[in-house]
Amino acid sequence: FNHVFWNLGYVLLGLLFLAQVWRRHNTHQNKTAAQKELGIPQHFGLLYAMGIALVSEGLLSAAYHVCPNSMNFQFDQSFMYVTSVLCMVKIYQSRHPDINARAHATFGVLALIIFIGLVGVLNANFYFWIAFTVLHLATCLVMTFQIYYLGRFKLDGGMICRAARELVSRPLAAITPTHCGRCVLLIIANLSNWAIAAYGVAQHSRDFASHLLLVLMSNLFLYTLFYIVMKLLNRESIRWYSWVFIALTYSIWFGSSYFYLDQNTNWALTPAQSRQSNRQCSLLQLYDSHDIWHFLSSTAMFFSFNMYLTIDD
Repeated sequence: FNHVFWNLGYVLLGLLFLAQVWRRHNTHQNKTAAQKELGIPQHFGLLYAMGIALVSEGLLSAAYHVCPNSMNFQFDQSFMYVTSVLCMVKIYQSRHPDINARAHATFGVLALIIFIGLVGVLNANFYFWIAFTVLHLATCLVMTFQIYYLGRFKLDGGMICRAARELVSRPLAAITPTHCGRCVLLIIANLSNWAIAAYGVAQHSRDFASHLLLVLMSNLFLYTLFYIVMKLLNRESIRWYSWVFIALTYSIWFGSSYFYLDQNTNWALTPAQSRQSNRQCSLLQLYDSHDIWHFLSSTAMFFSFNMYLTIDD
């Protein structure tokens, strides 16, 4: 019962966030034309989508916990995937207002991620893990070029020849990064993804859905950190309340990860086998680790959304 009931936090906090976005949207509409020109362009549609995704996560997670099994496990994870992708798109659009994410492309990517997660849950053999790892690292490579060159990178037939000529004629200048701060952060992000990919291949017998969630959430955290550091390097101020949201977001997420990994049940096993992992409730003799995970993760997602809502104030 608790596993179902504690999903109410996602729903209530999602509705509260939607109310915050609606209030900010109305305030923005009442501004004068001159005031609207200040700051970065506002995209409230993505913020509404994030709030709806948080509500949907609570509803579908509750549906999964009524009868946990391999056929409905994707209900519990799908909107976590959706939320992480929406947050990445939100960060990207904050500094690329002229490059709006097309709905068809965004939903296509989301559908592909959910499909990969479904196949991984039902039949994640070694060859599937290898194919996913190749796709994961190739995507990281493409995104590295897109982020470093601010979306202006174009791969054409003559690019490799031009790069080779530049490397031969001016080797030191060719390998010296133009944007050092951006380059260092992207190197750290790529090393982190290589480490996650290596861990996934080494532990391929484990739960694929959790690995896919780890990939998406880790990259979201890294991209958010990249965004914050680049703001500071460019001498852009961050309001004090945004710093509070940032501190709460990362603190609660890292704390909640312990309870996510501390599993008392396993849907992949039979009920009798899963009961072998059951333990005494750890909080007030009433709530187990998964209940605490639901409470902490819903709170962390709410603070995360508030961080994205206010970071450019």
